Parts: sequence; structure tokens; C-alpha cells
Amino acid sequence: MNKKIQQLTKDIKSIKIQGATNVCKATLDIFELLCDKYKKYDLKKFKKIFFEDAEKISLLRATEPMARNALKFITHEFNNKKLDSTDEAIKDIKKSIKLFRALILKTEKIIISNGAKLINHNDRILTHCHSSIVEKILISQKNKKISVYNTETRPLMQGRITSKKLIENGIKTTMIIDSAIDFFISSYSGDLKMDKVMTGFDAISINGSAINKIGSYGASLSCKVNKVPFYITGSLLKLDSQNTINIEIRHNNEIWKNPNSNKINMINIAFDYIPKEYITGIICEFGIIKTNQVNNLIQKNYPWILEKEVKLIS
Repeated sequence: MNKKIQQLTKDIKSIKIQGATNVCKATLDIFELLCDKYKKYDLKKFKKIFFEDAEKISLLRATEPMARNALKFITHEFNNKKLDSTDEAIKDIKKSIKLFRALILKTEKIIISNGAKLINHNDRILTHCHSSIVEKILISQKNKKISVYNTETRPLMQGRITSKKLIENGIKTTMIIDSAIDFFISSYSGDLKMDKVMTGFDAISINGSAINKIGSYGASLSCKVNKVPFYITGSLLKLDSQNTINIEIRHNNEIWKNPNSNKINMINIAFDYIPKEYITGIICEFGIIKTNQVNNLIQKNYPWILEKEVKLIS
């Protein structure tokens, strides 16, 4: 069991498991394993060690608040129960995990349906990095004869995942280099100009601004200048309630494994910021919304996310 936890932890940190939703699902897997690992402890010790370890796991990826929100949900549900034994505590936690998994699945289906409404016949759509939800929206609309352009997404080349998935599903797909994003969005690209850009997001703030793979800022800025719609896609379960989303900086060897000189300075920023002013709409479980609607929708539907910290009531 410890080996399974260690492997999942390693896979999350190394981005072998990538994408906010997949990271969250793997985090929930670890929570279940922790329950089984500590099942022989008395209730007091179980509560202490489980929630301490769970918090550490939820923080493995700084820019992935969905995993932290899963723990908030579990903690919120746990605090509202009177539990008298470790067995009862484990049953309650596993029930909350099951509910959160169901919530992820439910929101995903709704988001796919909402995103499909934006796609027209013969659209040229640009996407950046790999978003499983964007991918599913595009595949659902393949009969509209769309053309998808996706970036290679350096340094880990996540765009290849997007290309393979779309081609396997019969969608005309063209890969472009990251530095060509602005050109393909601009009118200078002529017949190659995009009709719209659709990306995922890893985190969203209460004011509607978002965090996504590095390169997203430039794409959104180019869309603003060239009056091309820019949509971000994902569940509001990815809200970062602290409104100070940490941008993950990853190891330089992802850029250059064996540089000839150790004097070369490199900064491998994995994500960047998309200002709310550059976002045409957010494709989420509540429709295609404007950025100024995020706050009210969170307060109405996911108020537990707004808790400032994961805190267990003794």
C-alpha cells in the first residue's frame, strides 16, 4: 500500500499525471489508500494523522487547487458528523470521496454539453497544451468538420497528447510551434486565422482571472487585440479561494537536460496568468458565464470552497 501511495505521489509531482482533474482524481485515490493504511489506529490518532497527510498530498502541485478543494469538501462533510469510531470515520471519508468523484463526473458531462454550443461548422479552433475537457468537447463535435490547431507545448510537449487523441477520433488536426500562437490568432495569418481559442485552466480566482499552461497569457492577449473569442474551459471546483495562486516553477532539466555550461540561467515557469479582461467566457458547469459571475456562483453552489483553510474540528 505504501508503494502505491509513493508511486501516485511521484507521478503527480513529476507530471506523469497531468491536468487538474486527473491530479485531483489521483489525490482522491491516495486519500482512500491513507484510510486503509491507518485503519488500525484509534479515532483520535486516525483523525490527526490522516488529515495531516491528506493536506500534504493536496499540496503536491501548487497550481492545482482542485485537489485542495476535494480535501475541503471531505473535511467539511466530516466536521458535520458525530463519529464514534475509526471505522465510522473511514466510511464517512470514503463516502465523501465517492460524492466528490460523482460531482467531477457530473460537472464534466455538463461542461462538454455547454462547450459544444459554441462550435460552428468548419470552425478553426486553436487550443494550447492538453485539456481533457476541451478534447472531449472537440471530439463531441467532429461531425461539424472542424479544424483544430494545437501547440506543441514545450518543454514537456503535452500538445502531442492532444494531437494523438484528436486524430484517433477523426478530427483534422494541425500542430504548431508555441511561438506561432500570436500569428495564427492575428489577421496577418490570412486564411489561417482562428475563429476562436479554447483552452482549459488549472485554477481560477474569485474575480474570474485564471491560471493555465505558460503561453496562455500571450494567446489571450492576442485574442483581445485581434477580437478573436478566447474561452477557458473547466469546473469552478478549480477555484483558488486565497486569490493568490502560486505559479509553479519546475526543474530546469525539463528545458535542457545536459547544458554544456553550468553558468546558463534558466527559468522554467510552468504556468501563467490570464486576466479576466481577456476572457470572453468561461465554459463551466453553470453555462457559458462571464468572469464577474464566478463569485456569486461559488457562494451559491460551493460555499465550502471559500473556507480559508482546511481545518478539522477536534
